Amino acid sequence: MTEDTQQLGKYQILSELGRGAFATVYRALDTTLDREVALKVLHPQLLTDPTFVARFKREARTMADLTHPHIATIYEIGEVEGRLFIALQLARGPDLGQAIAQRGRIPWDEALALLKPVCEALDYAHGQGVIH
Repeated sequence: MTEDTQQLGKYQILSELGRGAFATVYRALDTTLDREVALKVLHPQLLTDPTFVARFKREARTMADLTHPHIATIYEIGEVEGRLFIALQLARGPDLGQAIAQRGRIPWDEALALLKPVCEALDYAHGQGVIH
């Protein structure tokens, strides 16, 4: 990824959404299809471990087979400029942390309503042999 253009292949990086131990997730524009995606880019230092890279690709392919309304669709798995990435459906709206920061404590009945689709998605994934 070039720092001056904030481009990774056909993806124009728009903003950072989050950073974890293994990857950084960006809001990006797929310039071919003209749609926003979540672009999960593996940290470069992890590319030196072939076992980890193979596991990352295998898990991404497994996740690409999941079809559920509450699981983000994987559009592409690829490597550009020595960077391994997954392009997936972008979830819109605030995350739970942002919602709590804006509203304060969420009432129990609303929290249960928020968690129900999460549990349904996890149940579906577990039924497909995917453990999160």
